[in-house]
Formats: sequence, structure tokens, C-alpha cells
Amino acid sequence: MKVEGVVFDLDATLVNLGGFVNWRAAQKQVVEAYLECGCSEDAVKRCSEKNLFDMLNLMEEELWAEYPQDEAKRIQGKAYAVLDACEAQGVSQCHLMPDCMDTLELLKEHGIKMGIATSNSQKVTEQILELRGLRSFFTAIVGRTPELRMKPHPDQILACFKMLDVNPSRGIVVGDSVRDVKAAKAAAVYVIAVPARFTRIEALEEAGADRIIRSLGELPSIISSL
Repeated sequence: MKVEGVVFDLDATLVNLGGFVNWRAAQKQVVEAYLECGCSEDAVKRCSEKNLFDMLNLMEEELWAEYPQDEAKRIQGKAYAVLDACEAQGVSQCHLMPDCMDTLELLKEHGIKMGIATSNSQKVTEQILELRGLRSFFTAIVGRTPELRMKPHPDQILACFKMLDVNPSRGIVVGDSVRDVKAAKAAAVYVIAVPARFTRIEALEEAGADRIIRSLGELPSIISSL
């Protein structure tokens, strides 16, 4: 396979943002946003027993089942806006993951198109890329939006490849989490996992990762061998 495009995850793959965001407080604020919008207390309580991003996916299913499409999107958009503000607090402190810049430069030199599909805020993602000097590497960025289901669904990844004008069969996905791997497999895309310190390698293998590497620095040679 000649790789024409790479779709990256953002947090814990290219940059460390999550280490500077208070996710516990963020989830509490998102729960409050759902309740203020009139969502069922039982549904919110049930969904909030999961981690933040799983809760968002579950609540989206609840909203689509309970409300008209426009209202469901409006409520989910309210919840996302609250989370956007929480993530924005980590922008100034976030930093690049090891070998990130060198890897992106090598891929760009070889003419590989690059994009980002992330469950993080679109606006925050753009801010981070500008701040850390990465924006010029990416021609497609797909962040969190009510119009697309988040990982582990394939929607964001497929949208990103479409924006890159790359057939997914000629691309790869690079991410750190089980959600990244499951989303890539659902999109029928070759996936390389770069586990973060809190990611279980066994879980990545069970999810179907095609390759697992220790750092982004290994990526160019693997792509050359595909």
C-alpha cells in the first residue's frame, strides 16, 4: 500500500492537552448544561456514570431518540460549548508529544497529506496548532461537532479523509486510545497506535490495532514499509 494520507488524533498523540484540563470539573459542568436544557435527570445520571466522552456519546443517542433533530443538535451544541471552555484553559500549557515536529516534517517532505480527527474542540484544536507551529502541516481538521458522531464511531475519520481527498484504503489513522483504534477499524482504515502512559497495550491489541509503536518517531519508517 502506498500511503497517501494520515489522519491523526490530537490529544496524547500530537500534543499533551489533557494533562492541563480539569476533566472532573468539566464533566460536572456538562452534566449541569444537559439538566439546564431540560434533559431527563434519569438519562443524564445514567450516562454520567461513564467517562466524559462516553457520556457525551451516550447522551447524543438519548437526545436523538427524545427530540427532533434540530433540538437534539442544539442541546448537544450547548454541552459541547461548555466543554470547549474547559479545554481552552489548557491551551497555553499544552506541549508537543515526543518526536512530533520531526515526524510531521518528514511526512510533509514525502508529500503525504495530513489531517486531524479529534474529539476535542475544533476551536481549541486550531488554537493549539497555531500556538505550537503545527497548523501548516494539516489541510483538514475535524473537531467535535453535533453534526458528526465522535469516536469510536467512524464519522470524523471518514469526514477527514474526504476533506483530504484521500481514499481511506490509501490512508492510515494514528492515535493513542482504544476509541481511536475502534473508530479506524469501523472506517476500514489501517491504524497505528501510539499508547499514552495511561493506555493499556492489551486493550489496543484487543481493539484491533494493526501496529503499536512507542513514539511518533517510528512512524515514517513504518509508512515507508507499507
